[in-house]
Amino acid sequence: MANPRNLTALATAVVAVAILSSSHRAAAFDLFPELEVTLANDGTYPIWFMCQMTDKSNSLFQLQPNATYRFSFLQVAFPMRWCYLYISPKSHGFFWAYTVRSRCTKCFWSINKHPSLYRGDKGRWERQKLFMPPGFKMDPVSNDKDKPAVSARPNT
Repeated sequence: MANPRNLTALATAVVAVAILSSSHRAAAFDLFPELEVTLANDGTYPIWFMCQMTDKSNSLFQLQPNATYRFSFLQVAFPMRWCYLYISPKSHGFFWAYTVRSRCTKCFWSINKHPSLYRGDKGRWERQKLFMPPGFKMDPVSNDKDKPAVSARPNT
């Protein structure tokens, strides 16, 4: 009689190979669901932003009032995505646009004086604090008078 542990391992391997070798894209999405993050400027002034691993990750981009920016990615392992916001000289920093703890597949962020994530599972908004990592500094001078300059250098 075959060892049940070996049969379970073999069955798991066969299922994994079948899923990975499947030409059906739907099977991949079941295994790695697509996550969507939306930033909505619900304030009355433009904000500046950049988001990790998107087409808006190499510089600051302006988001006009009543405008949105949306990006998506596959949830592989434990994905984390941050965004940087410059709302005003006194309100700027990073926030986690997505972590596994967000528990959303369509994460909607409303930004006015602060970013707030709408938690559909709880039917409420959750305010997030902006944070500044060590070594990140905002320079008040920029070539574009309306665009803040960003540099990663030690705070002194």
